Amino acid sequence: MEKRLQTGLLIALTAAQYLIPASAIAQQPDSATVSLSEVVVTGSNQAVSRNLLPYTVTTVDHAALNATGTSEVLTAISGMVPSLFVTQRNILGFGVSNGGAGHIKMRGVGGDRASAVLMMVDGQPQFAGIYSHHVADFYTKEYVDKVEVLRGPGSVLYGSNAMAGVINVITRQTQTHGFSASLTSQYGSYNTTQNSLTATARHGKLSALASVNFDRTDGTVKNFDFSQWEGYAKISYRINHAWKTAASVTLSNFTGNDPIYPKLSNPESTDIYHQNITRSDVALSASNNYANTTGNIQAYYSWGNHYIDDPRHFHSLDDRLGLLAYQNITPWTEAQMTAGFDFNTYSGHIPVSGGNQHKPGSMSTISRKRITEYSPYLTLSQNLANRLLTINAGLRMANSDKFGSQWIPQGGAAVNLPNGYTLKGSVAMGYRNPSFRELYLYKMANPDLKPEKMTNYEFSVIKNFGHTASLDLTLYYSHGTNMIQVVDMKNVNTGRFTNNGIELSGRLNPTGNVRISASYSYLHTSLHNLTGAPRHQYYIGISWLPIKKLDIGADIKGISRLFVADNQPLESFAIANIKAEYKLFKQLTLMLRLENITDARYEINRGYRMPGFTAIGGFRLSLSTNR
Repeated sequence: MEKRLQTGLLIALTAAQYLIPASAIAQQPDSATVSLSEVVVTGSNQAVSRNLLPYTVTTVDHAALNATGTSEVLTAISGMVPSLFVTQRNILGFGVSNGGAGHIKMRGVGGDRASAVLMMVDGQPQFAGIYSHHVADFYTKEYVDKVEVLRGPGSVLYGSNAMAGVINVITRQTQTHGFSASLTSQYGSYNTTQNSLTATARHGKLSALASVNFDRTDGTVKNFDFSQWEGYAKISYRINHAWKTAASVTLSNFTGNDPIYPKLSNPESTDIYHQNITRSDVALSASNNYANTTGNIQAYYSWGNHYIDDPRHFHSLDDRLGLLAYQNITPWTEAQMTAGFDFNTYSGHIPVSGGNQHKPGSMSTISRKRITEYSPYLTLSQNLANRLLTINAGLRMANSDKFGSQWIPQGGAAVNLPNGYTLKGSVAMGYRNPSFRELYLYKMANPDLKPEKMTNYEFSVIKNFGHTASLDLTLYYSHGTNMIQVVDMKNVNTGRFTNNGIELSGRLNPTGNVRISASYSYLHTSLHNLTGAPRHQYYIGISWLPIKKLDIGADIKGISRLFVADNQPLESFAIANIKAEYKLFKQLTLMLRLENITDARYEINRGYRMPGFTAIGGFRLSLSTNR
């Protein structure tokens, strides 16, 4: 294990040596250098410097996402963000159900069948109604501006499923007048193709964005093929200087085959499991921005239609209707108050399972079930002593027609000291309501389950070295209660856990054409054999523009002591990747991505060996009339 860690770090240092010339480090920052005092919206519902927010938020911008070379958002950010780990099983595609991947854990907290880390798109919650988890394949980076990750509970602002953290995918805004379009096409190992077409337009007060992508692969073994397509469109209209409206729609589908999972229980099996998953959502919003107050109201509707043959037929339908509203006000000098209200009603129906139609009393199918939630919340932030000290507190009254009412608090403080130092401390509670699966499905079902709860304590030290570098250190302690576990073949709220750990991240922009980022996290948990939660995790990424037309990037992702399954050694590995883009002329860019160049062999999901060395390359054609 120690040898593999040393090997990974050696590769990273070697890459840095060849990618960054000494002259680049010696240069002083110029006007192109990006400020490291980031402004974030996740964790506060308004744009605020992360140094004034007592909670821990990591931002992955579009350039960092693009440098990974993958179209999948969750694949890109896994390992890049401290303590965030996403399971994988193939060169492309996560899948769902038995053998599925894309499960998220934050600081060791999350789930395979229900998520404790909330996925959002522009602040809208994203999870299927029956199993209460996201569908990982439906987040592609082509229309994404940045991803903000709240490390720690976000339930005061975002409700259920934000128990351990929040991943907020923020879509692109059309900033310039005119029209632009880009066509990207790549081909690589295992007959993998990734194709996308994205267009933006702005005229007067009207702006629009549309994106379509199609990805497919033969997979790492025979009959392990996967394909998906997704369409996204957003249109915005600025009514006046203060009010703006927007509407968006997403429609996605993937199909996949899986010959591996059947062999886990029967090595002689020739079965091939098949999945056909379709999901969609629409949203309407209106936002306001005045001198002393800002706010937003958003209505959304999402639905899913899932067909799975594993090998017998399964069919599920789910939907969710919701309303999000909040208003930020300045009640007095250097104070910010947010008053918000969330409403959502979600339902699920399984008409067929195991090839059998639903019948009253069945434990493998369910008739239409529905849960309605409605929750007001309030947060208050006060700056004191010329912003030397910022105090923040919040409270949600979470109401549900199934689980009753509960109070969810949070509080923290940030101290901005001279010489670029910031100290932060916070206490926050998170919760997760049981899913329909846990309540009503299979022999373990228990309709009397209560919400899971977690309390998180954390302390951070941030050091900003002007505009060129920053270093963050976070210590955390999390305690979970009422965790749902199976006892005597029944789901019960008896589980507990204690997780604590260390997170370290840093950024360095020595010049306008060099950017380095790195992170490390350590996890200690009271739980035994916890999947998807490595004890050690590190990342080092380097981006360098040696000349105007050439963009070179390299990154290392490494983990140590990852539990995969009983009777299997703990996994430890390091993956090195290199990416290059060359602008042949203004409209055409050539791309090449080499992944796992050391040909590391490893496994994250039991039985699913990850690919060794792979390559993918292609082009991006861009057209623009922007001015």
